[in-house]
Amino acid sequence: MHRSKLILLLAVLLMALCVLAAKAQDDGDDDDDDSDIEYIQNVEQCVAPVADKFDEVEFADTKRLDRVIAEFRERLFSLPAEARGVIYVYGGQVSKFDEIEEIGKTVEGKVGLGNNKVYAVDGGYRLVATAVFTIDQLDCSKSFGASPDIDPEDVQFEEFPSADTVRMSRDDIRKQVANEAFGMCPATARAMGECRSTVEIEVFVAVDQTGNVRFARAKAKNPLMQRPALETAKRWKFRPLLVNGMPKNFLGVILVRFPAGD
Repeated sequence: MHRSKLILLLAVLLMALCVLAAKAQDDGDDDDDDSDIEYIQNVEQCVAPVADKFDEVEFADTKRLDRVIAEFRERLFSLPAEARGVIYVYGGQVSKFDEIEEIGKTVEGKVGLGNNKVYAVDGGYRLVATAVFTIDQLDCSKSFGASPDIDPEDVQFEEFPSADTVRMSRDDIRKQVANEAFGMCPATARAMGECRSTVEIEVFVAVDQTGNVRFARAKAKNPLMQRPALETAKRWKFRPLLVNGMPKNFLGVILVRFPAGD
């Protein structure tokens, strides 16, 4: 009799353990399901189309520019708060050194919604100075992207008239270097391993008759290294260029180096 009761008790305990184990398994599955749902929801929140192109207009066409800006502003007001306006600004083939920056400030000011809602992006150069208006629907929207037509080396800068300016090959401009400045890898780039080996950035420069860099522009886009490369290029010094005894401005491409390590 005693033995039968013991067997019955063991059977009841075994059944209870099986029930507890099954419940724990179900709870674990529910947690996984919740995680999957949460992940899917997060992905869906970040699904947004490529930025919309709203319009583009030549900067010199002031009447149409003002009309497009008014329509652009109205369109942004009609969208959810997270929508942002991005204006790609292009300098013309005949340009000033600071033309892109000036156009950007002018257009941003006319839109008048502040940098948190609308901002200008340096797009490079086209045959004619142009502003391209785009809209990012969400913070995670894929940017529209710049589409320049010409290289900075093909731009005629107003500050450097053709008669007083020489376009130089990379080898020839290298021979004019009096003092080469080396860059220091910024902390963010170093943390991401950008400078484990020497980094070289091609920079187009405009050098005046005294050998000072008046303008610099990186040939390739590198968000971590571009600004340091430009700042470094502007510290380079060159020997004045004389052609038939007359001083000349000159244009060309230099290689700015960031030595490996700290």
